[in-house]
Amino acid sequence: MSNLSMYRAGDVNPVLTKLYLSHGINDAAMMSVQNFERAGLCENIIQFIETSERQTDREMATDILISLLKHAEKNLKQAIAERFAVIDTAPLRVILQFINDDIDVAKPVLEYSKALNDLDLLYIIQSRDSPFWQAIALRNDLGENVVETLVDTKDVSTAKNLICNETIKFSDYAAKEITNLAKDETILTEALINRSLDKDGEFAKQIYIYASENLKAAIIQKCGRLFHDANQKLEEILEEFTGETPHHFMPTPAMIKAAELFQEQGKLIPSLMMNTLKRGQMASFIAQFSRFISLPVAVVIPMLQQKNGQGLSIAAKANGIERNDFLVIFNFTRKMMGEDFLSAKDVTLALTYYDRVSPDVAKRLMRQRQN
Repeated sequence: MSNLSMYRAGDVNPVLTKLYLSHGINDAAMMSVQNFERAGLCENIIQFIETSERQTDREMATDILISLLKHAEKNLKQAIAERFAVIDTAPLRVILQFINDDIDVAKPVLEYSKALNDLDLLYIIQSRDSPFWQAIALRNDLGENVVETLVDTKDVSTAKNLICNETIKFSDYAAKEITNLAKDETILTEALINRSLDKDGEFAKQIYIYASENLKAAIIQKCGRLFHDANQKLEEILEEFTGETPHHFMPTPAMIKAAELFQEQGKLIPSLMMNTLKRGQMASFIAQFSRFISLPVAVVIPMLQQKNGQGLSIAAKANGIERNDFLVIFNFTRKMMGEDFLSAKDVTLALTYYDRVSPDVAKRLMRQRQN
């Protein structure tokens, strides 16, 4: 809650000032407001936010509205969220208030609010659960890095919403991952086939190379007429799309860009990386970890592949990663890199390296790698 001293006399509508003094800074007063009265107050405050030409009016009105929402009933919060979802100039603070609530309140702003940019969406994906991902996947014209991050969640309902969302385009990485996910999910296979019935067949061409044999057969049967030469095999049409597959944990440019955005905003912290790793988003984790420790991806991947964890222990100690988090990274990355069994000896050796190296020595060693 903003302090009244932030607003200079004469800079704020006197009606707002009165509301602020009677309700906006008094939590007990907010709790005592009757539901019907709260709805009326909210309506008046929203009018100020929508119509006032003065920034100070809008800021104070936003403060009061947030206080009112803290004690509002769910149906009132839902109604206000639906209204703000379609207000292009909605204050981000109000939108985030809805997002910090449950999905029934957050859903409309996740789907429609233009106040949320790609970085906001990426942070929400990292910090909230699947119902929030599914709502974001319905937004129009999602950015490439947001689409790839949603695909990386491997959530089937999110993937289905992405496939059915015809306003978005899939990068080659996203097309590959979502097609691989569909191999064991009939609902995704059907969605992919339906999406493939676009007018120029470009989506069918994009996913065909990654498709299972059953999906390939279905695409040929359903979409073969879309290609300019009916006698030409689909494999021949797609030949230009084939090429050497990179390391399957190699981050895409969109993942690296997302990590850079997190770092620029001060949000690239160990807890964020831990959540990414625990969801199995290895490529995204590598992009984030690479930025966090200031080493290229080409160096980070071999480091994570080390059986003894020596390089990882140095990087962790130099960058203030706690012992428990280091152990989580070591265990998860070793398993994802294909290590079926982690012996107690391997874990003990990795922890020994971590415990023995001092932060100063680790930082000096990291500087040598960075130069």
